[in-house]
Amino acid sequence: MSESSLSQAEPGWRGWPWLSALGVALAILLWLGFGPAPAALVYDRGAIADGEWWRLLTAHFVHSDGGHALWDISALAIIGSLMETHGRCRMLVAAVLGLLAVDLGLWFGMPELARYCGLSGMLNGLFVVALADLWWAHRHPLFLLAGCGLVVKLLLEISAGQSLVVNTAWPSVPLTHLAGALGGLLLLWWRSLVVCLRWSRRLEHPA
Repeated sequence: MSESSLSQAEPGWRGWPWLSALGVALAILLWLGFGPAPAALVYDRGAIADGEWWRLLTAHFVHSDGGHALWDISALAIIGSLMETHGRCRMLVAAVLGLLAVDLGLWFGMPELARYCGLSGMLNGLFVVALADLWWAHRHPLFLLAGCGLVVKLLLEISAGQSLVVNTAWPSVPLTHLAGALGGLLLLWWRSLVVCLRWSRRLEHPA
């Protein structure tokens, strides 16, 4: 996968953030159709162990209450649109890595947690990549400051054992925010590795 395919904006209608719109529409439809925390769709450790694997995906798109849904869906619309208009492929990869990181964090890092739902973990991963994109594009210290703020927020949430941004009907799980952010960092590491390898080849075989 080339760097250009990860970061280049697409012209015309293809540049419209339809992937983000699809994610937003899915979350809204699930909320309107099933309400808060539908039992068949949330992360349920026992049910997953019994083979209900779809919960590892659907859990991220259902929410525990209206405020939880409004916050997560609004953030997905904003952050997802910002990322997608400058690289749909990278936005999709960041989202998938974020979801996988959250699922792995829950399964292996919190075996005592029975149920979970929400997009906030994945959103932290998207936010990490979006901030990096903005920094590379503009080199403005505001984006470095925002990154530092995110690190402080994650540490405070883990220390407090709850979200600093929104209160939800179900207790928040700060580990998922950290896991999602690590998923975003994994994508940034991969991009940096690709760039370094490309420059190394150019130095070895100059045109």
